[in-house]
Amino acid sequence: TEEFILESSIINDSYPIYVYLSENYSNDSSNQLIIGLDGDTRFNAIANIISDKTRNGSMPPSILISIGNNENRNRDYTPTSYEHGTGGANNFYQFIKEELIPELESRYNIDTSNTKTLIGNSFGGLFTHYTMFQDRVDNPFNKFVSTGCSFWFDSGVIFEYEENYNVNHTDLDVNFFSGMGSLEGGVNLASVEEMEVRLRNRSYSNLNISTVIINKHGHSGAATIGFKKGLDYVFSN
Repeated sequence: TEEFILESSIINDSYPIYVYLSENYSNDSSNQLIIGLDGDTRFNAIANIISDKTRNGSMPPSILISIGNNENRNRDYTPTSYEHGTGGANNFYQFIKEELIPELESRYNIDTSNTKTLIGNSFGGLFTHYTMFQDRVDNPFNKFVSTGCSFWFDSGVIFEYEENYNVNHTDLDVNFFSGMGSLEGGVNLASVEEMEVRLRNRSYSNLNISTVIINKHGHSGAATIGFKKGLDYVFSN
């Protein structure tokens, strides 16, 4: 594991970047890049999952990057300005594309194609959905793992992003996993099912989707289980 600080001119803030190189990390540029949110608290859990999976051969050589500065997640992970969030998701997305990924490519051997993985929980799950509904042409990600998505935020505004994406696209070439604890509130449980129904009914070309309700777990407890199930799914399709 490694750690460095990255200054963002787009956001005018700095981010601790936590790095885990899998034991089968390759010296060529074939390693899969996995970016996890809430790095200050989620890095070790995701790194342990990737360690186990790369050892047993169920994942290719990989590098995990977890982005810290969790205290500003209400700014960075929310798509609109609303109670509990200030709507900085677009700037954060641009930071990842224009500043973080180029920096990582200069430091590590990374597959430079748009086949990267994004993992997030709660507001991080909201940002994961937001990123998936950005234009595919320059979207660096094609694998998405969301757990406990905050569908309630701004009266379900994330559904509007899906609607806007659908207006202009017939293809959604991604592997997408969405997990939710069975003890979550009714709004989130109903919303995770509604999002799956919407996506399936769109008949998007090349979309692989799995939604899993994680029994007997609540908002925080379902996260690590969801991350493992999600990585199993997106790397098996």
